[in-house]
Amino acid sequence: MLNEINVLTIFPQIINEWKKYGIVNQGIKKNLIKINVHDLRNWGIGEYQKIDDSPYGGGPGMVMMVEPMDKALENIASCKNIFLTPSGEEFTEDLSLKITEHSSVTIVCGRYEGFDNRIIEMHSDYEISIGKTVVSGGEVPSLFLIESLIRKIPNVLGNEESLIHETYTNNKIDFPVYTRPKDYKGIKVPKVLLSGNHQEIDKWKKNNLKDM
Repeated sequence: MLNEINVLTIFPQIINEWKKYGIVNQGIKKNLIKINVHDLRNWGIGEYQKIDDSPYGGGPGMVMMVEPMDKALENIASCKNIFLTPSGEEFTEDLSLKITEHSSVTIVCGRYEGFDNRIIEMHSDYEISIGKTVVSGGEVPSLFLIESLIRKIPNVLGNEESLIHETYTNNKIDFPVYTRPKDYKGIKVPKVLLSGNHQEIDKWKKNNLKDM
């Protein structure tokens, strides 16, 4: 079971600030997960800790260099390395569960025009995309991925039943949910949910699950 996540990034403050909130913070406080944030510039080259350079063959932007990332990943040495790339495998609930089977992972956040492909050839166990769109770097996608992973760790959630009824479990999208008031601007909560008849409520919930 997953108990350690490493994040390799040039913006460690983004990840460190996020660790203070929500179920991520709960998991850390309960000693169920360790999240170690590593600044790639610590392995940068030369006086200015260089981590990027212009691409061979020309083109716009900069490319993350292979040497600093190689040194960093050799030093961190997790069970598996995850690279966040737009061409990677789509991140799903099944893939999230598969990743939690490893005791430790390192999530590598890209920037600029991407990674020198040699670092992927050398160190990638998973290439993952969280959506078919482009963002400026891997930090925000890494937060998405980490929260999904941490939810799977036993005792992180206050109510473990939440995982059983999770959206995307068994390729289903969860049923609609409601709370007070019973009637808001003429839009009413379904009567069956107010009935107290648990058999009928369970039947309604099953009937309102949607296929993916």
